[in-house]
Amino acid sequence: MTRARRYLLLFVFAIATAASVPAHAKSLVLEEFFRGKTIGKGVFESKIAGVYRPFTVKLTGTWNQRTFTLKLREDFVYDDGERDTKTWFFQKVAEDRYIGQRADVLGLTNVRTDDTGALRFSYVASLDTENGPLLLRFDDTLKQLDRNTVENTAKVMKAGITVGTVSLTFKK
Repeated sequence: MTRARRYLLLFVFAIATAASVPAHAKSLVLEEFFRGKTIGKGVFESKIAGVYRPFTVKLTGTWNQRTFTLKLREDFVYDDGERDTKTWFFQKVAEDRYIGQRADVLGLTNVRTDDTGALRFSYVASLDTENGPLLLRFDDTLKQLDRNTVENTAKVMKAGITVGTVSLTFKK
């Protein structure tokens, strides 16, 4: 192999390696994006149960600088008329990490920024049903698409099996 060919292969390898490294996008900062009013449009879908439930959610975020806590009230209205309200409390414990809690969530929720700048967290929520409480695990990813848009996707699981998904887009 000639020296020129070796350099060409090395150059191609270096370009391919650089292209495979994720671009360091600006990380989503909860207290910046969700402070004030935000609106979301989304859908919960379960092909197993034959459920497709579109909804709108209005969020009101209040940042407490003394406690480093974002209070995030979520007012849901489903297309079938059902309404629900949930309130998250996210305490910032590091530049890229939060601890979250909500009344219907078991325990504390660790929220971390991944290498793409998205926030990821997993939690078990207790949902009231006609047959009593139902425990479901949610694996959420929140990714900021632009200054005014965050995309939230979640897998919904029962006993380790994915039973549904949530797709939601938040706009400022």
